[in-house]
Amino acid sequence: MENSLKGKKILFFYTPFFSYEKDIIKELEEKGAEVWSFNERPSDNVFLRILIRLNKNLIETYILDYYKQVMDSVAGIDFDYVFVLKAESYTPRIASFVKNRCPNSVFIRYFWDSVENYKDVDKGSVYFDKIFTFDSNDSIKYGYTFLPLFYTRLYEDIAEADVSPIYDVMFAGTVHSDRYTFISSIISQVNQMGGSCYSWFFLPSKILYYKMKVQDKKMRKAKMSEFSFVPMSRSKLMDCYSRSRIQLDIQHPKQTGLTMRTIEALGAKKKLITTNHLVKNYDFYRPENILIVDRENPVIDAGFLKSQWKEIPNDIYEKYSLRSWLNTIFKL
Repeated sequence: MENSLKGKKILFFYTPFFSYEKDIIKELEEKGAEVWSFNERPSDNVFLRILIRLNKNLIETYILDYYKQVMDSVAGIDFDYVFVLKAESYTPRIASFVKNRCPNSVFIRYFWDSVENYKDVDKGSVYFDKIFTFDSNDSIKYGYTFLPLFYTRLYEDIAEADVSPIYDVMFAGTVHSDRYTFISSIISQVNQMGGSCYSWFFLPSKILYYKMKVQDKKMRKAKMSEFSFVPMSRSKLMDCYSRSRIQLDIQHPKQTGLTMRTIEALGAKKKLITTNHLVKNYDFYRPENILIVDRENPVIDAGFLKSQWKEIPNDIYEKYSLRSWLNTIFKL
C-alpha cells in the first residue's frame, strides 16, 4: 500500500460521474490522505445542471451559499490541497471565496472534458496553482498540463480474470451527437460478418429522446425500447465488459482528448474500435489492438474482428492506472 500522501488533508470537489469520484477517494485514502469530499454542484437536479450549463452567473448567489455551507462545515481544518475535478459551477467569485478560506492550500484542477463543451468553465482558473487536462489541444491553447485519463482497479481485475467472451463487440454509453447512427452501422457490419454484439444506449430523460427524434432525421426510426433512461449498474457494466472482446468508442465532435472508454479498454486489455485518430500519438497504441475508423463512413476490418489482444510493456500499461494518475497530479 502506498502512503505517499500520509497525513495530508485534501478538500475534494467533484462532479459525480459513474462513481469515479469514489474510486479517486479510495485511492487517495490508500495513499494515506484524509479526504473531505463534496459535490461541486449544490444539487444534481436536472434543471440546475441546465442552468449551470447555460449561464451559471444567474444562480451564482445560490451556488455561493452552498459553498459557504461547505466551507463552514470544514472550518478549522488546514488543508494541504484543494482538488477540483472539472467544476462546472466554479465561477471566479466562488474560486476566490474558496481560495480565501484555504490560503495555505495548493489548489489543483483537472478537466476531464474539453473546455469548448462548457461555457466559461475556464474562468476562475487564475486561482489554481496547477491545472491538468485530458485534452491535448486544450493543453496547448490554455497552457494546462496534459494528463490523459485513467483506468481503475476494476478494469485491471477484468484483464486478470479468466472469462470466456460471448460478445465480439460491445458499446454501453450515453447517446449524443451521431453516436446512435455510428454504433448502429458498426453493429450491422459485425452481424453481417457473423459476429455477436451487445449495445446499450443511455439517455438522461425521455424528453431528450423525443427532442433528438425531432432534430435528427437519422434518429426518426429509433424506437424508445432501444434506449435506457436509467444508468446501468457498475456490476452489470463490468460483467458485460468481461464478456466482450472489443469496445466501441466515438468521442464528442468537439473533443480531441481520449475518452475514459479508451483508457478503460486498455486497462481491461480489450481491443478498441475508435473514431479518434489522435490515439496514434499515444505510447500504448498498437494497430493490432486499436482500429481507427472514419466517423462518416466506418468500415470494420474482418481480420481485426478475429484477432486477439497484443500485450504492451507493463510500464506503459501501469502509466495509465488511477494510482499513477494521482501520483502525477500530486507530484508523488
